[in-house]
Amino acid sequence: MSNDPCANGKFQSPIDIKSSGTVKCGALCDLTFYYRTSKANMVNIGKNIILDYDTGSYVMFNNEVYELDKLSFFVPAAHKLDGFTYPLEINFNHRSPDTGKLLIVSVLAEINDATSKSKLFLDMIADNLPKTKGQQTHVNTPEEWNCFNLVPDAKSFFAYTGSIPRSPCVEDVQWVVFENTINCSTKFYDAIKPLIQGNPRAIQKVNGRRIFFNPNNADKNKRNYGDRLRCYTDEQFRKACSCLSGQKDIVEAKNKQALLLMAVVILVTLFVLLILYLIQENFIGKSLSNLFKTPLFLPRQK
Repeated sequence: MSNDPCANGKFQSPIDIKSSGTVKCGALCDLTFYYRTSKANMVNIGKNIILDYDTGSYVMFNNEVYELDKLSFFVPAAHKLDGFTYPLEINFNHRSPDTGKLLIVSVLAEINDATSKSKLFLDMIADNLPKTKGQQTHVNTPEEWNCFNLVPDAKSFFAYTGSIPRSPCVEDVQWVVFENTINCSTKFYDAIKPLIQGNPRAIQKVNGRRIFFNPNNADKNKRNYGDRLRCYTDEQFRKACSCLSGQKDIVEAKNKQALLLMAVVILVTLFVLLILYLIQENFIGKSLSNLFKTPLFLPRQK
């Protein structure tokens, strides 16, 4: 028997996820996002496009940190949901800095030109995909270009233990496959399809593995807790930190400061005018004179 885990592994990926046979896990498979922005650094490795994501982004899964390393693509999708194959799958590849364990978040995509965050994200790189093996391309992306925009709005997901979906097929990989889809434009799909079409492995046997399901509808799990900072120089970092508040917050804060300053100036001005008026009317001099003429102690009456 060969020692090749791709041939002999029992818990391999991808699989066909049968939703009717899943087990609800709830808090036992808790997922939280901390994704930052990044530049788009891409490389064609032959039958796949790898998007190297800037450091600093991660997810928390069951209270363990998994740092985001890169994104990869499959045409058609590698995983199936209830026997159905989607045209595109995007994998977010993470690794635990403590244990080295891998976690892969999988998002399935449909093709339509409806305006969405995922469409805008992918269209940003559609014209710059590296077309030949070994070629690298780079795109300076805007501040709002964050891979959290590729995560479906409804964040229910399936979770199971599998493998890397290509050689060397190493097992004990934690998979998170979103139940709901995103969309990409026809432009992006037509650009990436000829470069990687047919790159998924065949569907693997489940072999008795339990597939978990998390509705993931708690409010805390619907948002991204990462910030907007990239890898900056010290000067850029300070400048970025000074702009973390929204423009509306900054304007409101400045308005409040201006109103407070104006109120202080008005009060001080009124006080000075009052003092000048009293001096002009000789009120203060008379009051002091009367004060000193008044005996401190009145004689006791017999």
